[in-house]
Amino acid sequence: MRGLLAIKLKIALKRGAMLSIETKITSHLNKFTTAPFLFIGSGFSRRYLGTEDWEGLIRRFSDLVPNAFGYYRSISNSKWDVAAGMIADDFHEVWWSHEQYSESRAQFESEAINKDSPLKIEISKYLRNRKYQYGINEQNDKEIELFKEIKIDGIITTNWDLLTEEIFSNDKTRTYIGQKELLFSNPLEVNEVYKIHGCSSLPNSLVLTSDDYDDFNKKNAYLAAKLLTIFIEHPVIFIGYSLGDKNITRILESITACLDEENIDKLKDRLIFVGRSNGGEDSFQESTMIVNGLTIPITRILTDEFDKVYRPLGEIKRKFSMKKLGQMKSEMYELIKHNDPKGKIQVVDYNEESNDNVEFVVGFGIDHFAEQVQGKIKEKEFSGPSKIRHSSIGYSTMPRKELLKEILKDNDQYSFDYNVLVKETLPEKLKTDHYLPVNRFVKYSTLDSDVTLDHKIVKKMNLKYKDFLSKAQGSELVNPPFTWQFNSVKEVYEEYDSLETKFYHIPLLGENKIDLIELKEVLVLNIESVDTLGSLGANLRRLFRIYDYLAFGKESNVPLSNN
Repeated sequence: MRGLLAIKLKIALKRGAMLSIETKITSHLNKFTTAPFLFIGSGFSRRYLGTEDWEGLIRRFSDLVPNAFGYYRSISNSKWDVAAGMIADDFHEVWWSHEQYSESRAQFESEAINKDSPLKIEISKYLRNRKYQYGINEQNDKEIELFKEIKIDGIITTNWDLLTEEIFSNDKTRTYIGQKELLFSNPLEVNEVYKIHGCSSLPNSLVLTSDDYDDFNKKNAYLAAKLLTIFIEHPVIFIGYSLGDKNITRILESITACLDEENIDKLKDRLIFVGRSNGGEDSFQESTMIVNGLTIPITRILTDEFDKVYRPLGEIKRKFSMKKLGQMKSEMYELIKHNDPKGKIQVVDYNEESNDNVEFVVGFGIDHFAEQVQGKIKEKEFSGPSKIRHSSIGYSTMPRKELLKEILKDNDQYSFDYNVLVKETLPEKLKTDHYLPVNRFVKYSTLDSDVTLDHKIVKKMNLKYKDFLSKAQGSELVNPPFTWQFNSVKEVYEEYDSLETKFYHIPLLGENKIDLIELKEVLVLNIESVDTLGSLGANLRRLFRIYDYLAFGKESNVPLSNN
């Protein structure tokens, strides 16, 4: 009996501890009016992808070069960024001369811009193929599912893999890769991922060698200025880092250099470090760090079951989804920045059940949403200082993905006014996005034949198949480097493992072997990856242009005025 009571007591205490840590996290986060940012490190990827730590990565890729791992470890004094630079030097000649890398050279030659590029290319290929595998670890499966539901404003990470993109694949997140992209952009701190050490989707962006770290550290002050607002206004939860991690201490050193002791208090309760308890009891405790001689208050959470952290993050209450907040903040930013509502004030998500106390309406969307809202407002005799204007102004901010989705619709399906797209939207968007397809929109518009088309549209309509290919693809189409055994899109798609390789090789079939139904199936299946940076996204967008040409432009294009 005593034994049974002891077991029940132990179970009760364990449940109590679980509830206690989750309750404490919830209570702590309730102190803030803003949602958290996550700062994700390599421990996160080791937990869910099984990727190596620094030493393990050097050990893996030292197999590509003549010298053994021990050689690089000893000569670099176990400074792994130094070892990485040495391996990159030795691998450069191997990559350019060995037959086993011929396919990589054909695919990535344009990205091999310096001696470190070949190693970064192979590391990137390795990481891009690492996906989370369900069914291996039940606890991790539970954690990943809960992680998908967390309510956060964004992620900062030094990781190169694509795990966060994989987890949030259904959200329209904006990813900034490397310091340069972050510094010269306008991050909105909503629905964004800052990959400050680069990403495997852009091999040359990786901060890998000692030279890379030197360059990164030179610009650290500028990065810190960008991140300071996040650290002051949001709770920041560190996952996958140790307290002594140099990546974190350097960032905190740069940030605290902008603060004096009086302002350090603004960081109180905002820095939250999550670590493993390694079989010990869960704990939630206040602690401190010493940075730049200043004592910074932090919160430490130790647990082996990270679902206890993710669950409270998923229960944060917010009126709008992270995706919607990002859209709203982006549009309002543009409106304020340019002081011009043209193309920026739009309509979406009007809730007719909650308009009694509304004084004005700000909306985001496209024409048919505005029409619906106008009708509902008129029915309820809604009035306020802001009026909704129904026009086609929403088209000017139409995302590229929406235009590409339209390309894939059946010929008798139209979501937009093609006349407006051809006359106003495409000429404006082609100024910055030079590779948008145009043929479907021109073909199915009802513009009079005497209408003069914008010269950028005319130029796109007169392109031929070879114009859609990269220099390497054009060369391979004429002189294949190996026996070309494929006769259909389906065969190519099923033969190769990585999407990047599939997308690269499909155009090598040539226009006469590409079946439009098969190509359309590939595009529909992969449309969500179309805004991906690097060669993956570029090769996929090339397929959209080829589809638009073959389906709507190849036979119907005629010489047009270029005025």
